[in-house]
Amino acid sequence: MPEQAGPPAARIRVNDDAKVTPLAEDGTLQEVPDAGGRFSAWRRTRQERAAARTLTASRRADDLPPAPVPGPPAGAAGRTPGPGGSTVVAFPGPSASRRRRRRLAGVLAALVLVALLAGVLFLTPLLAVREVQVRGAELTDPARVEEALAGYHGVPLPRVSEDEVRDAVGAVPQVRSIEVVLEPPHRLVVELQERVPVAAVADGGEFSVVDSEGVELRTAATAQEAGVPVVEGGPEVLGTERFEAIAGVLAALPESVLGQLSAASAESLSSVELDFADGRTVVWGTAEDSELKAQVLRELVEARGTASGVETYDVSSPTRPVVR
Repeated sequence: MPEQAGPPAARIRVNDDAKVTPLAEDGTLQEVPDAGGRFSAWRRTRQERAAARTLTASRRADDLPPAPVPGPPAGAAGRTPGPGGSTVVAFPGPSASRRRRRRLAGVLAALVLVALLAGVLFLTPLLAVREVQVRGAELTDPARVEEALAGYHGVPLPRVSEDEVRDAVGAVPQVRSIEVVLEPPHRLVVELQERVPVAAVADGGEFSVVDSEGVELRTAATAQEAGVPVVEGGPEVLGTERFEAIAGVLAALPESVLGQLSAASAESLSSVELDFADGRTVVWGTAEDSELKAQVLRELVEARGTASGVETYDVSSPTRPVVR
C-alpha cells in the first residue's frame, strides 16, 4: 500500500538518557525539559511521589527516639567481668541502716559482757582472798601483819586496795612501806620494806632500839642485846638535831662496821664521834660526806684489823684520813 502523505510522526525512545533527570541530593525536583513526549507527565508524577516518600521517611526518622542500648541478658544483673572475661556475681552490700544496727548490737553485746565479767570479778567469791602471805619480815612478826589483814578474807582480789592495805599495816612500827601483790585465784601477798635499826637509847631498865627517824622498833634488856650503838641522852634525845646528825652517820655505815660499835655521841652538830666496843674511837666531824667517810672508814678498819694498835680513826677529812 502506498504510503500516505503527511507530517512525519514523532518517535520517542523510552530509555533515552537525555530525557531522564536525576533528583538532587536535597530532595528537590529538577525540571524535565519539555520534550513534548507522551510520557513526560507520567515521569514527573513518579518523581514527585518518590520525593514525597523520601521526605516523609526522613521526617519520621528524625521524630523517633534513640534506639536503646542492648543490656545484659536476664539474670545477669550485678555481674562484672572478671579476669579472663569471667563473670563474677556482685551481691549488693548491706544498707547504712543495717550496718548501724549491727554496730549497735555489737556495742551492746560488749557492754553486757563487760558487766558480766565485772560482776564475776567484783561480786562473786570466785577470786576471793583465802590466804594472806607476808614476805620480807625480819623485825616484824608475820602473824601481826596477818592479823591486821584478817578483814580481807573473803574479799574479791580486784577489790583489794593497796592504800587500804597500807593503812591497815601502818600500825606495825617496823614496817616502812609495803607492796601488795595479788596472786589469783585466792592469795594476797604483802611484801614488807622494814625500817633499819641504827641506834638504841636507854629507857629505864631497858633499851629502845630505833631507826634513823627515831621510831622504836623493839626493846632490849641490855646494850649488847640491842646490837646497835647506844646514843647518850635517853628518849629525850630522839627528834633533836643532834640525834638526826648521829642517826644520819650511823645509817651510812655498812653493817660490818655498825655491828662493832658500842656508842655514838655528839657535843655539837660538827663533832660526831663513834666508839668501838674494843675501845677504838672514830672522829667523824660533821654529817656531810657521810657516804664517803663510811667507805674510807671501812677500808681503814679492814686494812688495819683489830690487833694493829690503832686507837683513833680520823675521817673528818675523808680525802686525808688520819690513823693514830
